[in-house]
Amino acid sequence: MNTTIFAVIFPFIAGFLLWLLFRNKRSGKDRSVLSFAMIMVGVIELAAVVNLFLYDLTGTEFGRVWLGWKIGGLGLSFRYTGFRGIFGMQAAFAWVVTFLFAKQFMKNDTRVIRYDFFNLMTLGATVGVFYAADFFTLFFFFEIMSFTSFMWVAHRQTYASQYASGTYLGIAVAGGMAILMGMFIVYASYGTLDFAALGELRTVESFPVFMAAVCMLLGFGAKAGAFPVHVWLPASYTEAPAPATALLSAILSKTGVFGILLVTVELLAYSNNWGKLVLVLGVITMVLGGIRGVMSSNFKTTIAYSSMSQIGFILVGVGMQTLTAEAAVFGSAEGTSAEAYQAYQMAVNGTLLHMINHSLVKLALFMIAGMVFLNVGSYELNKVRGFGHGKPFLLVTFLAAALGVGGIPLLNGYVSKTLLHESIAGYAEVLNGLSGAGVSVGLPSAFIKGTEYLFLFSGGLTLAYMAKLFVVLFVERNEDSLLQYEYEEKSKYASVLSKAAVALCVFPIPLIGLLPNIVADGVAKYGFMGAAIEGALEIEQERMQYFSVRNLSGALISVAAAVVVYLFIVRVLMLRKKGEGYREIFPSWLDMEKYVYRDVFYRFFAFLLGIIARILDSIVDTAVVFLRKTVYRDKALPYALPEGNRITHLLGRSMECTRKFYCAVTKREYKAKNYEHKLALKSMDLFENLRIIERSLSFGLFMFCVGLGLTMIYLLLVN
Repeated sequence: MNTTIFAVIFPFIAGFLLWLLFRNKRSGKDRSVLSFAMIMVGVIELAAVVNLFLYDLTGTEFGRVWLGWKIGGLGLSFRYTGFRGIFGMQAAFAWVVTFLFAKQFMKNDTRVIRYDFFNLMTLGATVGVFYAADFFTLFFFFEIMSFTSFMWVAHRQTYASQYASGTYLGIAVAGGMAILMGMFIVYASYGTLDFAALGELRTVESFPVFMAAVCMLLGFGAKAGAFPVHVWLPASYTEAPAPATALLSAILSKTGVFGILLVTVELLAYSNNWGKLVLVLGVITMVLGGIRGVMSSNFKTTIAYSSMSQIGFILVGVGMQTLTAEAAVFGSAEGTSAEAYQAYQMAVNGTLLHMINHSLVKLALFMIAGMVFLNVGSYELNKVRGFGHGKPFLLVTFLAAALGVGGIPLLNGYVSKTLLHESIAGYAEVLNGLSGAGVSVGLPSAFIKGTEYLFLFSGGLTLAYMAKLFVVLFVERNEDSLLQYEYEEKSKYASVLSKAAVALCVFPIPLIGLLPNIVADGVAKYGFMGAAIEGALEIEQERMQYFSVRNLSGALISVAAAVVVYLFIVRVLMLRKKGEGYREIFPSWLDMEKYVYRDVFYRFFAFLLGIIARILDSIVDTAVVFLRKTVYRDKALPYALPEGNRITHLLGRSMECTRKFYCAVTKREYKAKNYEHKLALKSMDLFENLRIIERSLSFGLFMFCVGLGLTMIYLLLVN
């Protein structure tokens, strides 16, 4: 079996086998055995994807491979490239470390077999997404991944988890339909969904293809947690078990970004309009996520909004890729193509590296949040306050992850954020050069300058909310002195496997930051998706000076912004009243899920569709009444009897005469019984209602349907 196909289908097979073996076993020993089995499955999957990576390093050619099933008439196909390989390894690694952590976190969960089954289904689907060779295969596994990961959010089966999972599933279904619509348009425009073929067929931007890309942006952006389809993210991240939340943030959000990258590279690599759209959405996502993270009073929700903000940073990089590629095309005649390509390559490398860095950091942070929850039983800041005292391992790992995602020099986030920042600054210089030469690319340099300022400010927001969590855990003490004493006495707050899982994620953070030109640039070069600019690879990239005064000054600006935001928002607004602790300060009336999406879909649409249904119902009723009074009106009887018919009239008169004769013979007093009237009423009960039905439009329609059904059955039997 091909190794690529094995990496995709092995988790599915393992999931079904483990479910068959453990579905009826609930003891603690059985759950322990199942945990070790899950770890082994993860190790085998990691070995498979690493094997693909090693084969690729030897120069082995990887062609397109088919699974062999003609699903959907197009079949499922896979292709291994450096870019796909990096995320395949990232996914397998993430599942291994979360399996290690889940042994402790899920040890008392009686429904762990259900969680593990859907966990493996999600792993297989995620690898299928990353190795997909065409949009159809990507969509097939993307939808499987959405429905299996839905079970993570619903796992606890509480009201809050059901509410969150409902939102998650609704957004996932709507996003899937948007992707499917985009695929239809792409297939109608190009006649193929294969990524390699689309890259060759890519021509000038057309309106239908742009609209297809917008549909896909909504669908993939929903999974990534991008504005405005991010509303599922905070509640879902909070309600899902900590190992699942780590995967949702570290890997599943990247499948959405992965889809957006493919749309960008294969369909609209030079589109200025597309670049501006993605850039604007990225900036809004980046800033809004940072603000919500600072204002949240929940440990896990803060990290959830942090994920949203970091996805915004990545989308800014995706937008810059397209803008710089388009600028290089315009600048080829003006001598600025080399500078534009430098900015383009920094955007590509920065995007890829920040996706990797964010995955490592969020794996560590969400597992640390899980450790806190296991010991405290809550994620509320006022409850977890002071828990980190006397826990050096927790201190070191949290600090490394927090400073890493904050972009502090010598750690991984600084490298990727520096590349992204320099791509923005470099693009601004290219625009100035083109503007001086009289060439306009439709994007004002002031807009890019504003994007740069918001980028640095969002870096400050990241440091501010991470400083808030650090101070809550390790600096402040709980207001309940007995609870604080209990926290400080908890020396065995995490198992060896849980600590090992966090340590494995934290270890690369300083390694990437200390050796950026070796580690970071090497990874970026291996995962380079291919030059969208013809002849771009012939241009030698300048060696990035990560620790130059210019780059360090950007980090310093973010630190200064973080100090201001932390002091004003956290210390002044969130802790305004002494003794009450931290409080949520984001206005509840700005909750988009509750007051926009649910109101629109559950109230406005229901009201609007109700009105439409009433109008249509009235039209049908009016038509029926009109036909009933015209074509299907009742016809007058050919005889004019006061009531009944001839039979009831004759029979009633005969019975009345017979009774009169009987009374005369027996010398009894005759009293009329009015048999004619009684028989007329009986006749109406028995026959007249049936005649009304026969004369009605409804009966005619019913008989038409019966005839149509019999005709269809006849045609099926004949053919």
